[in-house]
Amino acid sequence: MLLFAAATAALVATSPAVAQTGGDGADVRCLLVLQAIARDPKQQEQAGRGLYFYLGKLAARGASSRLEAVMLTEGQGLNSQPKNQAELTRCGAELNQQTNTLRAANTRIATRLGATPPTAK
Repeated sequence: MLLFAAATAALVATSPAVAQTGGDGADVRCLLVLQAIARDPKQQEQAGRGLYFYLGKLAARGASSRLEAVMLTEGQGLNSQPKNQAELTRCGAELNQQTNTLRAANTRIATRLGATPPTAK
C-alpha cells in the first residue's frame, strides 16, 4: 500500500475547491483507489473493470467536465492507509452488489428463455 500512498500523493498536489454532487466525491475516491490498485499486474483487470463502472456513473451525472478538479480535491483526503482501505472496501462492496444484480437478472432472463445464463465477472 506504500505504492498506493505514493500514487495518491502524486495525484493530489494542491487543488482549488470544486462544486460537486454528493455522489461525485465518493465515486471519484473509488477511481483513485482503483487506479492505484490497477498498478498491480495481478489486480489490473479487476480494478480496470471497476474504473469503467465509476467513470460511467460520473459521466451519467455529467461530471466528466469537472473530473480532474474533483480528483484533486478528493485525493487530498486519501492520505492514510486506513482511509484508503475503507474506500476500497466501500467501493468493492458496491461493485460486488452490482455484479450480483447483473447475475440475478441474467439468471431470471435465461430461465424465462430456457437458456444458460451468461456469467458476470
